[in-house]
Amino acid sequence: MGAISRFFAAAVFVLAPLPLGSLDLAWICFWNFLLVCSLLSADLSAVSRRNAMLLIPTAAAVAMVGVIVMLQMGSGPSAQSAAIWELPRRFFGLALPERLSVTARGPWLAFGSVLLLSLAFVRAVILASDARAARSLLRILALAGCLYALYGILAELIAPDMVLFRQKEAYLGFATGTFVNRNTAATFWGTCALLFLVPLLRTMHRRHEGGPPAQPNWQQRLEQIFATPVALGAGFAICTIALAMTGSRAGLLLSVGAFVLAIVLYLLPLELGRSRKWLVLGGSAAAGLVLLQLVGGIVAGRIVEHGLIDAQRLAAYRASSGMIPDHQLLGVGLGNFEAVFPAIRPAELGSLGIWDRAHSTPLEIAVELGIPAFVVIALVCIWYFYHLFTGSLRRKRDRYIPVVGASVAILGVSHSFIDFSLQIPGYGVFFAAIVGCGLAQSLPSQMRKERGKSAQIELH
Repeated sequence: MGAISRFFAAAVFVLAPLPLGSLDLAWICFWNFLLVCSLLSADLSAVSRRNAMLLIPTAAAVAMVGVIVMLQMGSGPSAQSAAIWELPRRFFGLALPERLSVTARGPWLAFGSVLLLSLAFVRAVILASDARAARSLLRILALAGCLYALYGILAELIAPDMVLFRQKEAYLGFATGTFVNRNTAATFWGTCALLFLVPLLRTMHRRHEGGPPAQPNWQQRLEQIFATPVALGAGFAICTIALAMTGSRAGLLLSVGAFVLAIVLYLLPLELGRSRKWLVLGGSAAAGLVLLQLVGGIVAGRIVEHGLIDAQRLAAYRASSGMIPDHQLLGVGLGNFEAVFPAIRPAELGSLGIWDRAHSTPLEIAVELGIPAFVVIALVCIWYFYHLFTGSLRRKRDRYIPVVGASVAILGVSHSFIDFSLQIPGYGVFFAAIVGCGLAQSLPSQMRKERGKSAQIELH
């Protein structure tokens, strides 16, 4: 059962980006089902008490969101009921319950995405509690990301007007891969590039340590091939080229910033001397600028034409923020932004375009769930960031794993402040798997070895 459980988990992590980012409710339900099956049959013998404690904040946050959704859907005082329910009562005489939510089923349906990301995160933490499984999972995700990047590049060159088997309706002239939105694709490929960059640093740093097994089997030989600087460098280059072809300003700039952060996090704890550390910091910044010059031509043109700041997005942020004071405690309803925003849509946005999201995940959380939920979720994220960064700087063995987790977490969360990439299930699941893997390996080895019995968990 353990092998089947791991297979289901890996399949969800790898395949979630494929069907147009898994935006359809059917895919969300299917991935949830597979993850539940994987969790129910998971081998928990490698999970220490400290690893299990890492999941408590996630469980508390999901439970809190579930309670809020129930309150939003249930009957409440008429003074707190959404005004939209008064119209059918007054004009059609319908007996409708008092609801905080402006839609009848929106919060329940939107909760499926919250559950999916939470299950993916929990399954990744459990799976990656064993170091060998964590390394295998990151290799699988890196290979999958490289294949997605190759597809994105070739699709843009061969069939630029198609997304998989559908006609491409937006972002013509830019690579989006299996995603509809180029900004999500850019963040995804930036994440995939980090899966190659940090192991590349590790390989170059440890190139004189040890050697290959005397008689390696086929799996060890395959791992050796994928761990060579040439293979890792090629994977990083492919993902970075795909990233540049999206033309996403924030996606490229934040990804390059995450590359620099990953380099600094990996090299900073090494005994290089103060002068060499300053040289490393300066060299990392210079490398980031050179990378921008090499692959940022399309993005630079868009920055010159449109600037760095989107005036329409700022207008949408101001309008969205105006909803918070009237719904501070429980929000307007999870998943209801699309339903409530048209009533307050500012004139600066014009009549073109559909604003079904706030283009800022933290802002949308505050609007839909209220300020208390926003504060709790923010504190949980800060707590996880603390563990990722301390693991990146203090761990001795396999330190590259929390470095990957920390840099990917910074990239995904920072981009979510100005867009909705984490709200796309295909990227959200991939992101949760990497961050969960890094978090599981952020604890020192002696803490993770405090378990009832040892276990060898490996992804085949």
